[in-house]
Amino acid sequence: MTPLPPSFAMTALLGLSLTSSAAELPSRIARVTVYPGTAVVERTARVPAGAREVVLNCLGPQFDMASLRVEADAPIRLGPVTATTRPRSESPTCSTSPLDGRITVLEDRIAALTAEHASQELVLGLLKGTTATVAANTPLAATLPLVQRAGLDALQQQHRLQREREKLERELAPLKAERDRQQPGGEVRQLRVQLQAGAEGELRLQYQTAGPTWAPAYRATLDTTAATVEMERQAQVSQNTGEDWTGVALRLSTGSPQSATSGSAPRRWEISPRPPMPVAPVAMAMAAPAPALMARKGSAMESAESMDFAVQVRQGEFATEFEVPGQVDVAQGGQRVAFSLGTQRWPARVKVQTIPQADLSAWLIAEVARPDGVWPDGSLQLLRGTQVVGRTVWRTGEREQIALSFGRDEQVRVQSLPVTAQTASAGFIGTRTERRIGRLYEVENRRRTPVTLEVIEATPVSTDEKITVTRQFTPAPPPGDWQDQPGIVAWTQTLAPGQKARFGAEYLIGHAKELQVIERR
Repeated sequence: MTPLPPSFAMTALLGLSLTSSAAELPSRIARVTVYPGTAVVERTARVPAGAREVVLNCLGPQFDMASLRVEADAPIRLGPVTATTRPRSESPTCSTSPLDGRITVLEDRIAALTAEHASQELVLGLLKGTTATVAANTPLAATLPLVQRAGLDALQQQHRLQREREKLERELAPLKAERDRQQPGGEVRQLRVQLQAGAEGELRLQYQTAGPTWAPAYRATLDTTAATVEMERQAQVSQNTGEDWTGVALRLSTGSPQSATSGSAPRRWEISPRPPMPVAPVAMAMAAPAPALMARKGSAMESAESMDFAVQVRQGEFATEFEVPGQVDVAQGGQRVAFSLGTQRWPARVKVQTIPQADLSAWLIAEVARPDGVWPDGSLQLLRGTQVVGRTVWRTGEREQIALSFGRDEQVRVQSLPVTAQTASAGFIGTRTERRIGRLYEVENRRRTPVTLEVIEATPVSTDEKITVTRQFTPAPPPGDWQDQPGIVAWTQTLAPGQKARFGAEYLIGHAKELQVIERR
């Protein structure tokens, strides 16, 4: 922003006294950058040559004046900027709407139909009076057909007019509701900019306003034949700034202009003898909340507050920005407008996964490499070809491979076969208890194509040296734990069409007979 020299400030003030009034300029929002919970708005206006002061009216009152930046083309020198907030009802120019013309036309047509309907009422009234007068002087049979025909025409006209009026009223109601929504009550802000325009040029304002936000959304489509996942990125934008965004260039960012600019400073670490602690009376002693519980409670509250638009970026990573193509409209009022941000196609490792201990179902899984860039958490719709499978939450996490579940695979059957469990005593005069547990599963591929199968098994893990656990598997699974989770193993095998495979596990758990053990699953 160009600073205002002291000499120019005095000249501008003197020039103001010589001019009759400030020029009120129409302005428009040209570009908006939306962040989670806030937006940066760029507004432009054309300044005529020779202007000394301009007024920008009907601005939303929510924007932060401390963030306001005013710039202009080279021929325009800028001076002080003042802001005034007042009720919308006191600003006639701010109460007009583009819908006013259509509303006025409809109201005029309804008024004309109402007047015509009333004129038909007069005709019917005259017919009633005429019938009584004529009936007293002439034979009734001669006048009845004429009166009946005239009355029938009047009643039919009334019915037609009523139908037309009801149709116009149905058209008018949503227009009025839309006008009221576009121009709610409340306040508007007016900006006065002192300047010296040597020639016509453009005035540009940039400011931050709270309230607008956007939520990421995704749509993943699995192609099992090509072993690919097509991921479409979407965005849902809403804003309640008090003014519509019409024909703006829209940019969406995962960053935030209000985020912290630096980390915590180092703190001194001192180690000193602890002074004697006074003994507090038992009645006054109160247990403080456990720090871990307090931390979990705070985390849950923060998660609940940010669940709707949970767009966050870890410190040290750059934000990702999306340019919405074309000029877009986002009306104020809180309703969401969806935009597509592009589509990517990723190679996938397609497999069928089952966890028979928990559920005798087979699930179709597609593993894709972690994509580059920032991919905020958001709603994810899953499709298998053209079939909609369901909806979940997209989270990239920290792993290099991301597993997407595309519903049950009904062509893969999983069974749990019966195995006898045994408990016995062992050792000298039965001082130890040994328990033998067996698992046996059978998986059948009923597809016409081979499948890559993954059978996951949670095995017992001892947390104390007094408890021993011996494990034996048939066939032997690959070494190591599944996804680095202790005690979780996974068999991997390719099943041909129609092929069956069995997977067995046997566990021997031993401990002292008098030792009480508990199991957590």
